[in-house]
Amino acid sequence: MKPKNIKEFRDLVERYETITLKEIKAAWEKEAWEKGNLTFIEHNCANALTGFGHTSTCTLCSKGGGFCESCIYSDQECCGGINEKTYFRIWNASTPRKLLNAFKARAKHLRENYSKYLK
Repeated sequence: MKPKNIKEFRDLVERYETITLKEIKAAWEKEAWEKGNLTFIEHNCANALTGFGHTSTCTLCSKGGGFCESCIYSDQECCGGINEKTYFRIWNASTPRKLLNAFKARAKHLRENYSKYLK
């Protein structure tokens, strides 16, 4: 079955590649100060910027209808297998700079391992 979220995948990889430290810092501050939430700040910041980490906000999940077999990652979970290292690097980024580097590493990983969908 051909994935239903190829366009969304391309857009997400591009987003990971073009996100700026300034954007991350702004989202980080909003999470920390406006919401007063220091628990999972890196995860919440990544989610606010890219939809990362929740099936309800992930652009890939929403386009795939919540069915993994309709997703780019059908053979691997987005957070498991070959994708685990870069997924948890985003999840565990402890500073805005580390989150930026994690996004860039994720984009590179996705380009290398899912290149057939980026042509």
